[in-house]
Amino acid sequence: MIESIKIDNFRGIHRCKIEGLTQVNLFFGKNNCGKSSLLESLFLVCGQSNPLLPATLNAMRTYTRLTESDIHYFFYQMNAASEIQIETTGAQERHLAITTFQEAADVSAGNVSTELNHRYGLRMKYRTTDGELISEVHYDLGKTNQIEQRHQVDKRYTEQLKCVYLSPRYDSNASMEGLQNIYLNKDESFLSEALKVLEPAAQNPVYMDGVMLVDTGLPQRIPINLMGDGIRKIVSILTSIYACRGGVVLIDELSNGFHYSVMRPMWEMVIRAAIRNNVQIFATTHDEDAIRGFQQAALKVHTEEGRDVASGFKLQRIGDDELKSYHFSVAQLGYAMEQETEVR
Repeated sequence: MIESIKIDNFRGIHRCKIEGLTQVNLFFGKNNCGKSSLLESLFLVCGQSNPLLPATLNAMRTYTRLTESDIHYFFYQMNAASEIQIETTGAQERHLAITTFQEAADVSAGNVSTELNHRYGLRMKYRTTDGELISEVHYDLGKTNQIEQRHQVDKRYTEQLKCVYLSPRYDSNASMEGLQNIYLNKDESFLSEALKVLEPAAQNPVYMDGVMLVDTGLPQRIPINLMGDGIRKIVSILTSIYACRGGVVLIDELSNGFHYSVMRPMWEMVIRAAIRNNVQIFATTHDEDAIRGFQQAALKVHTEEGRDVASGFKLQRIGDDELKSYHFSVAQLGYAMEQETEVR
């Protein structure tokens, strides 16, 4: 379980430190305050040995260019001289540092050229029980003017922590691994309850030939892919949680696609699934109904579990692009909303 995170020089975040993280964490705040960058930082540090993740994050933002200036976008104020650092504490402490580099031309075979060197890349340094290890991704702009990519990782380390990032633009197909786990563990009824929150007629979900089918009272079951955005999204979230047992699930703008009236039962499903599968959740929103539904659902689960399982964090950009967090327990969050305190 991640208990705190510290970030320096990543995207628009000059520095940030958030403590008091629990099993289910909701980050909220104004647009462009740094919520998505915070989730991306968590994604990078959870996959610290994978040098392809930065480009994956940009691709999720529908940006796929990989020139040398493009990789500078990961650094605060595009200053690649400022090392990105992401640290977490908890059951497994992690420290990731990201830098850029330029490669020297290979002259070992006498291949000396007057052409400008266009070899560059990203270097990810991380600490393990074997000391500090390094992974790199190399980009080479050759004579064809096409960027070629290659990467190298230290084979002494194999990542054990599972992490899934669901961006606002993600393909909301169900995770096949998650679906298999649900049926293997006879949790179809749990999935049925989630579906009925959004579609009361939905029942008896089945998994057949790699497709999830739902009975809605029509002559035949309907593929989940053909149903509404909200249903596909809740199925995608729940199956991702089941596929990520013991790991981390990141959900950016969780409330997108959901009507305000289903926020509380939707959050209750997510929190219960996280507890059942020992998954830590980090989600973002700027929607007040989503925050209220989260607070109400978490309070109910807190009462039943007899322990705190969820927390809210208001994010605000202050001073020199510091991302400041204000921690709310579930009870504090409810009080703040009752007093009409600005929490978004």
